[in-house]
Amino acid sequence: MRKVQFLAVFWTMFLAIPLTVLGISIAAYLTDHLSEIFAAVANWSLATSAVGRGWSSEISQRWPEIAGMIVGQIVILTILIFVRQNRIAEEENKA
Repeated sequence: MRKVQFLAVFWTMFLAIPLTVLGISIAAYLTDHLSEIFAAVANWSLATSAVGRGWSSEISQRWPEIAGMIVGQIVILTILIFVRQNRIAEEENKA
């Protein structure tokens, strides 16, 4: 029993300490370089999108279409589920 407890604590510390250091390092790097990262993403977005408007404006104009497609698919799947359940119930009543 003591061996199991020791192994659990050992592996928890073995994984937790390096990952905590990595997380703190990433947070510090992002804090220091966030403006440069945003500028690079904005430049890439303007360079790769149509008419140079940027991905954020393109996505903000298209989200209603995407939301409509998702809602439509959910409605179709819901109808199919109800139809299947009704068909199974009818088959059980006939038998």
